[in-house]
Amino acid sequence: MSPGLRRLLPELVVASASYGFSIGASHSLTYATRNLVKFPLLILTTTTICAVAYYVIACFLAPRLGFRAVQRFVVVLFRDTSVLLASMSPVMLFLAWTMEPPKSISDLGGYPFFQGINVALIALCGSIALVRGARSLLSEFGIAAHTCVVLMAFWLGLSLVTGGQAAWYMRPFFGISLGGVDAPFFSGTAPDFRGATNFFEAVYNLIAPPSVVR
Repeated sequence: MSPGLRRLLPELVVASASYGFSIGASHSLTYATRNLVKFPLLILTTTTICAVAYYVIACFLAPRLGFRAVQRFVVVLFRDTSVLLASMSPVMLFLAWTMEPPKSISDLGGYPFFQGINVALIALCGSIALVRGARSLLSEFGIAAHTCVVLMAFWLGLSLVTGGQAAWYMRPFFGISLGGVDAPFFSGTAPDFRGATNFFEAVYNLIAPPSVVR
């Protein structure tokens, strides 16, 4: 890894840790502290997988892009995403401390809103960073406009799938606190309180909550 990339990684880790702490505070100080490690780990895992997956897609759609160029782009992409999220940390911390706490499984208070707004925020910040960075990268290599659009769509889809499922496996980053037994560091493939067993099912349940919850 080049010295330039090594300088970007501490920024990525610090920024993502800041955001992770703020969302974990919605549950407890324990979750917030765990997220100082877990959220940077999530971002670094997604970065590593995407560095390879982006290049594979680029080999078919934009062969001019070398592996080093794609690798640097991915690290910058997730550094920028982390910085954008970190800029929202004070807002998320305020919401975490002031939202209506869950009272029971059937009365989750402000938790669904907090969960939903964070999922949307992560997707938005990632999309902004990807479009901004990809336009610069692809114009540098003279990639045609229509190819740029297709390539960015594939890259965005890969980011959402990879990051979403990695987040599901590493959860909880925030969660409901009803005085029960504390969750493990990673919940892995265990179903959540709504019965979802993967990230995509969990997102669907946010949009259309099931009538019966566990």
